[in-house]
Amino acid sequence: MDFRQLESFVAIVKHGSFTKAAEGLFLTQPTLTGHIQSLENELGTVLLNRCGKTVTLTEAGEILYRYAVNILNSRELARYALAQYEGKLEGELAIAASTVPQRHILPRLLAAFNQRYPRVSFRLNQHDSKGVVQAIASSAVDFGFVGTPVCGNELEAVELCRGRLVVITPNAGRYADLEEKSLAWDELKDERFILREAGSGSRSVFLEGLAAKGLDIKDLKVIATVENPDTIKQCVMAGLGIAVVSELSVQEELRLGLLKAFYLKELDLTQRFYFVVHKNRVLSPVARAFQEFTLEYARSLPKSPAQRLEPPAFPLSC
Repeated sequence: MDFRQLESFVAIVKHGSFTKAAEGLFLTQPTLTGHIQSLENELGTVLLNRCGKTVTLTEAGEILYRYAVNILNSRELARYALAQYEGKLEGELAIAASTVPQRHILPRLLAAFNQRYPRVSFRLNQHDSKGVVQAIASSAVDFGFVGTPVCGNELEAVELCRGRLVVITPNAGRYADLEEKSLAWDELKDERFILREAGSGSRSVFLEGLAAKGLDIKDLKVIATVENPDTIKQCVMAGLGIAVVSELSVQEELRLGLLKAFYLKELDLTQRFYFVVHKNRVLSPVARAFQEFTLEYARSLPKSPAQRLEPPAFPLSC
């Protein structure tokens, strides 16, 4: 068993494909296949299920994978010690984030980290909050950023900051002349709602707020379920329905007068944003530096939601 074999094995698991793993490692596919065959022969067990183009772990493969990731990270720690001795730190970070954190939290965080460690690069993947958790649990990424609480014995979530959800409506019809910043549920209950997909953090917060009022999704007139937040805003502008979204995501539309936004008086729609890490994984040097930097960054962010809609409603440092 050597590092090249373990690198090949881990890359195949992360990409779910021999072809993509070979491309990522700049190896030929026969070379990659040879690494896995040698590893399986040495260990006397099958590590990967090969069903057409789909590659999954066997039970033995799942055991080795956990150790392989830590072995490779331990190697990086040794390199880190030497890099510190020489005064440099470099590498790549794989990060998964749900929509709002990726657009409104990560840009400033990554820019600040890059100023301190200019040799570090980033690979960002966007999922809903559920997908982010799955990516971290499977070791496909180093860290995650989500807008909903995280459950799991192997995962730890640190609160970064808080925001609020707002109801967005067209800047037309009965809403155009409204000067109120908050509306009662009875004023909206008969409207058609556009919801985010299941697994979205903002959707979860909204449904939890409804549940606290004794309501559920069956009490809504759901006209559409949409994954893309930009599409939701366009649908609201077009008059398809109204939606409940993160206040962070509509600042530009509010400034331009394309949408109206209102708080809901009876519902607690505070959304918390979290930095998610795997508790049992040995971190690479770059990952360790990023975790320490992010926790330091989190302490500087506000922990209370905004109290007004304009201008702007939420501190942009978050």
